[in-house]
Amino acid sequence: MKFKFLIYLLLPLLFSAVYAQDYSSSITIYPKEITVSQCGIATYDLSVKNTGIKEDTLYALVEGIPEGWYSLSHESIKLKPGESKNVYLFVTANCFEEPKNYTAKISFLGNSESYAEFKMNVVSDHSISILVPSEIRSCACEETPIKFVLANTGKYEEKVKLTVKGGYVKQDVINLKPGEQSQFEMVLEKSCNSYGNYTFEINAESMTSYAKTSKKITINRENCHDFQIKYDEVKNLCLNEKATFSVSIYNTGTLDDEYLLYIDALDISEKVNISSKSNKTFNLVFESDEVGVIDLGFSVKSSTKESKGMIRFNIEKCYGVDLQAEQNEITILLGDGRLVKAKLTNTGSKNDTFRIISDVKWVSLRPEQIRVEGMKSEDIFIYYSPEYNQLGVFNTTIKAFSENSKDEESIKVNVVSELPIIQPEENASTTTTLQQSEGVSNKTLIALGVGILITIFIFGMIYLFVMRD
Repeated sequence: MKFKFLIYLLLPLLFSAVYAQDYSSSITIYPKEITVSQCGIATYDLSVKNTGIKEDTLYALVEGIPEGWYSLSHESIKLKPGESKNVYLFVTANCFEEPKNYTAKISFLGNSESYAEFKMNVVSDHSISILVPSEIRSCACEETPIKFVLANTGKYEEKVKLTVKGGYVKQDVINLKPGEQSQFEMVLEKSCNSYGNYTFEINAESMTSYAKTSKKITINRENCHDFQIKYDEVKNLCLNEKATFSVSIYNTGTLDDEYLLYIDALDISEKVNISSKSNKTFNLVFESDEVGVIDLGFSVKSSTKESKGMIRFNIEKCYGVDLQAEQNEITILLGDGRLVKAKLTNTGSKNDTFRIISDVKWVSLRPEQIRVEGMKSEDIFIYYSPEYNQLGVFNTTIKAFSENSKDEESIKVNVVSELPIIQPEENASTTTTLQQSEGVSNKTLIALGVGILITIFIFGMIYLFVMRD
């Protein structure tokens, strides 16, 4: 029985010896969670025990706490089997980092590994914060004032210095008691090139403590004041004709705005308010009494910018007529008629239709209406036949006209009962008689000479034949 009892007594020891680990360790930490103020110290007590059966050297490793914040009483420890040692972890909550809750771990590594988790909650006795408006609206090309709130969330009075990247503050130093808030105005700098997302930064730093904070804010800089102009760059018009042209202003900004249209040459200065995403069209009239090219400049101004434009007017002589008679004075025997030919020229560049009329009834015109191409001519026939017993001198007029132009030609008509006898002048008659006498004398001499030559020729032939025999 005694032997059997001894076996039962030693059996657990035998199993323990068989299953005992050569290297093993354990860690306990106290406390497991500490709340500490900025710049304060958090101290943790650790007990590290070698639970193995062999001696071991363990090295400490801290994770979850920024490097440089902590110190260890032992970077490494050497433990005999069953031996334990106390290790102390000292942590300084950084003065200049934002308060934060940290969950960390400390490990001891050697031939064995063991670890313990702990927490450090950093709170601030000196703290400030910036409260941002829920909605910020900013326009490019203009300075934008924005109101923020600076709050003292700590336990002590603070003297805070404000700085802004991308703008400026009107009051850059603010004194705040604990729990107090103060509104300050920041002015966003004017920038016409920064449409869309724009980032600026506000920094607040206490001049009496370590408290500081900053805010990076991204806002949409709207194109509040912008516009486009549309107009006909070239207009063709006729001389002395009123031409309508237009200038349209499109408000492409996000706010309503006032615009000024200025045309110096026409003495035009027009102001108009245009709603956002709307437009206004100015219908204007231009007229010129000169042929050629005229460049008409104009400008449109808003509250933030100015745009200039130029309209070119090509002015041509579109309509004109010239009527020319071949004769401007004629004589007609009563009871007879007389035809006068005229030329009608369209001196304009556009085709036109003309009517031809006279101020006397005893005339026939053909054609009475005619269409003539630009810069072309057509013949007109004017036939005069005075009425019975209508004698004398008549200053008549022929008119050619259209809706756009007109011309007239004066023709003097002498109506007589008989045509005058034209007597030859005395000098002219004498000269003619002398010329006729000279002509007769010359012919006589020529005939006489020819007769003499023929006679001599005949007698010579007779002599030759008679004498030869």
